[in-house]
Order: sequence, then C-alpha cells, then structure tokens
Amino acid sequence: MDGYHAISTISTVKTKKRKVRRPTFEPRSSRLDPEMMAKNEDPFRGFHTLFWIVMGAYGLITFDQEWTRVGKAFGGTLFSSFSQDAIILAISDFGLVLSTGVAFLLIKVISKGWMRYRVAGMVVQHCVQVLFLLFAIAWTIWRDWPWVQSGFFTLHAITMLMKIHSYIAYNGELSEKLIQLNKSEAAYAQIKKDDLKTTDDDIDDSRSESSSQADQTYGRNTADSPTSDNEQDASRLHHRLASEAAAALLQDTIPSDSATVNASQLAAEIEDLRSDLKCQNGELWPANVTVANFFDYLIVPSLIYELQYPRTSRIRPLYVFEKSVATLGTFTLLYLTTEHYIYPVVFDPTISPLRALVLLLIPFMMNYLMIFYIIFECICNAFAELSCFADRNFYEDWWNCVSFDEWARKWNKPVHHFLLRHVYDSSIESFHLSKSNAAFATFFLSSCVHELVMMVVTRKVRLYLFVLQMFQLPLIWMGNNKTIRETPRLANALFWMGMFMGPPLLGVAYCYA
Repeated sequence: MDGYHAISTISTVKTKKRKVRRPTFEPRSSRLDPEMMAKNEDPFRGFHTLFWIVMGAYGLITFDQEWTRVGKAFGGTLFSSFSQDAIILAISDFGLVLSTGVAFLLIKVISKGWMRYRVAGMVVQHCVQVLFLLFAIAWTIWRDWPWVQSGFFTLHAITMLMKIHSYIAYNGELSEKLIQLNKSEAAYAQIKKDDLKTTDDDIDDSRSESSSQADQTYGRNTADSPTSDNEQDASRLHHRLASEAAAALLQDTIPSDSATVNASQLAAEIEDLRSDLKCQNGELWPANVTVANFFDYLIVPSLIYELQYPRTSRIRPLYVFEKSVATLGTFTLLYLTTEHYIYPVVFDPTISPLRALVLLLIPFMMNYLMIFYIIFECICNAFAELSCFADRNFYEDWWNCVSFDEWARKWNKPVHHFLLRHVYDSSIESFHLSKSNAAFATFFLSSCVHELVMMVVTRKVRLYLFVLQMFQLPLIWMGNNKTIRETPRLANALFWMGMFMGPPLLGVAYCYA
C-alpha cells in the first residue's frame, strides 16, 4: 500500500473538521449573450434584439445630425483627443503588460526555496506593487495624455496590479503550505516509524519472556514425572503455554489513543494540504510556476489566481469575431453619444450646472450602459473564448438590484471576487477585523482607488467621486429599511434614480470645477 492511500485509510479513524471552500468558478454562460439567450429560449430575447435595432437607429440619427451640423461625423474634438499619441500609448501598454513578469520571477525565486514568502517575500511583493503603480501614474502624467488615454492606461495599470497581487499572494501562500506539508509528512512518517519500531521490540521481548514462562510451567508439570514416552504431547503443551503468555504481553504493545489521534490529525492535514496544492495536471505546486501558466493567467478574464479554472474544449473563431464586431459597433455609438450630446454641454460656459445636469441624464446613462456592455459582455467574453475560460459569469442581474450593496456584488464580478478574497477576507484573517469593519475597509479602499483614477484623469484633487461613493453607505442603510425591503419595485426605482443622478453629477462637478 502506497503512502497516500495509507494516509487516506488512517484519516478515517477520526475525521478532522474542515471548512468547505465554496467553488469560485464553474462553467456558466453570460446573461446577455445572444447565443445563450436563443439556446435557453430566454423569454426576453426579442427585447434584446429590439434594443440593438433601436440603438442602430439611434446611431444613424446621431450620425446624420452630426454630419449636418459640422459636415463630418468623425474627426471632432473627441476623435483628435483619443487619437493623440496613440502609438506611444500602445507601446506603453505593451511594456506595462511585460513588466508584470516581475511577479513571475518573484514566485520562481520563492518556489526554488531561495526566499520565504513570509516575511521577506511579502516585503518585496508590496515594494514591487507600489513601484508598479507609481511608475504607471508618473508615466501618464509625464506624457500629458488627454483624459481618454490617461483613463485607459491608469485603469489597465490598476487591473494588472490586482492580477499580480493575486498571483503573488496566492502562490506565496501555497509555498508556505508546501513547507507545512513537508513538515507534516515528516512528522507522520516519524510517528509510523516509531510505532513500528516499538511494536517490533515489544514483540521480541514478549516472545522471550513467554518462552521462559512456558519453560518454567512445563518444568513444574514434568519435574515429578519419569521420562515420558509421549514427547509430542509435551512439545504441544510447551508451544500452547508460550502462545498464551505472548498474547497477554502483546496487549501492552497496542498504540495509545493519543498516538492514534495525532496520526489521524496529521493524515487529515496532509490530505487537505495536498488538495490545496494540486495543479491542473494533478501534480503538486510548484508545477504551475511556468511562463506558459503565467501568460495564460494574464489573458484569463479573472483578477484572482487559481490553480485550476473550468475550461472549454475549443476556441470558436466566429464567436471571437462576433464579440470583436460588437465591441467596434458599441464603441462607435459611445463615441457618437459623447461627441454629439456630452461635449457640447460640458464645454459650453453659457449652460448652467443645473441645466447641464438635466441635459446629461440620458447621454451619461447610455454611455454607462454601453461601457458596461463593451467591457463585461464583449471584451471579457472574447478573452474568455481565447483562453478557453468556461466561467462567463462576469456580471449578474444588477438591473434588478434593490440596494447599492447588492449592485456592488453583481455588476462587476471580477473586481468583487478580488476584493472579497484579498481585501475583505484578508483583513478579517490578518488584522482580525469584524465583518462590518472589514466591509467598511473594503468600501473605503475601493473609493480611494476610484478617486485616484479621477485625480490622474483630471489632474485635480477634488474628492467628488470619493464622497459620492462613500455616500452609498447611508444609501445602503436606507435600502435595508424594512419598508423599502418589502416593496422591491420601490427599492429598484430608488436604485435607478441614484444610477441616473450619479454619473452626470460627477461629470458636471469635475468639468465645472
């Protein structure tokens, strides 16, 4: 019997109570994917088709109005803005992605045993992350890019920062688990070796003692008798007495309950550690620390690293083409809306802030929906297809939300998963915060990061976005009111009112400041 099966057998003596981990990823389809809506016979698939027909008509009307007004639909202020320094932006973004390889090199060093993740590896990790973000921000400001390039590069830098943090943190913890596994296996082997040695020694001693006792008993039984003619009966009597004495003495060689429990606990711990360290190919960590695995993680549309992801069997080129066309078409509508309905309002000094807020309600909401669709339905699904990533649950039905905390959980699942694992859970485990304090810390960090993006984009320190995000906390408290909870239609209406007011209010605040 090999060691692993021996461990499994012994662990059944006393099962160690373990916390069952909820699987983060599983094969799922995107809710707004036309192919899946048709396959599942979604009752709202007709409205989905109607929506895009209306959006196409909206684009044609806007195109005609823009052509009539300035004689061209493209080439306005926005076009000249985001086409500026485009080649340098592409090269910079490529260099940004290449620089994430530092995370792989650090984990490679740790996997070789040249550095422990705790504490030296963690210090290096956070130094690398700070320098990574500072360099990206400094480069953006030094290039003096317009708001489109600045926003894109900063957001991509933060996205890559979250990826490398998860990669280093997860693999670093696995390196510590491997050390613990080696210690546990050595301790387990020593326990079994000691038990075996003790048993062998006791058996030898018991045989010697039982033999002497049998000789004494046999001697007493035959001392007064003449030499017997039936020596076979005498021999059988001798062996029977020796066996009975040995059986009595062997009772002392059975392992104690405490020794059995310790061995069982170690076996259960080893089984848990092996399960945590198991890679996609069945080998143990660090078999996953390869360039190919790191590159695969970079293109997988997930911000948290896992040893195993659910996968599809093949790449569908037609599906990738469909998402690419959808990205281009939706971005065209986004451009037309911004150029035709937003720029003329925010850059007109004769329009009052209040009137600008009213005029921007619909355009900002349309832009918000289109940006959401481009990122989470088009880009994420395209990269998921290219990497054979089977979990397409990048968002849930956030449009049905009745509170902003529900919206925060549903509208951006990749970021939610990252914050849940590396901020919320980590703050509870490392700093022993309560759940409410951990939730506040997570919300506060998210608000700071959002405001950082606005500071880089606008080159201003205004804290408007930070204040509005933190203002969601009392809104969440209001949403948990019993009266509102019992009337979900009212709660959903209040949610949508907040969504309508937030983006244009921010746009007016930053532009008019």
